[in-house]
Amino acid sequence: MKKRSIFSLIVSLAILGVGILTRNQPATAEPAPIFRPLLRDIQAQLPRGMVMRLPVSIPYHSLPPANSNNTLYPYLYSKNGELGITLYYFPKCRANSCFAGEFIVSKLDDYKSKLETIAKWPCANATSVNIKPGIKGVYTNIRCGGSGDGSQTIFWKQNGLTFSAQLRAAANIKQELLEIATSMASEPPIKSAK
Repeated sequence: MKKRSIFSLIVSLAILGVGILTRNQPATAEPAPIFRPLLRDIQAQLPRGMVMRLPVSIPYHSLPPANSNNTLYPYLYSKNGELGITLYYFPKCRANSCFAGEFIVSKLDDYKSKLETIAKWPCANATSVNIKPGIKGVYTNIRCGGSGDGSQTIFWKQNGLTFSAQLRAAANIKQELLEIATSMASEPPIKSAK
């Protein structure tokens, strides 16, 4: 009888152990697939004390059809306290006509001041948005003349850094851009390798 009790206890503990090991762990989303090839470069170029926040997806259907398959080409840059990823429709093209969007982190107050100045333009159509509890941002839909597509941006301050997400779009994509900003603000950031 004693052997049977010990055996039952061992089986019960084994089942409990398997249950603990296979219990669903909270998943951390990765950045959108377009950013994955840049992750090591982002970590290497991030200044010490800075983090980069990227969305888990990009609404390709909202972007103007610059080419038939809407392939986007990311370009990583770093300059004076700012790290950004610009998306272009064509490889090696850095012209405005190829621009699709941009994601930036900056520790500079003048970058935030620049965004706030742009938000005051009469053609910026700026509004305050709630990105997530405790984080407010500013949404701008800039249509300042010309026949091209406008640019829509959400920027916010989080943990002492200014973040912005910008997409070029002909239609109003405020909700989609807000989802991108919420994803960026909510997911764990990419940290510097330094």
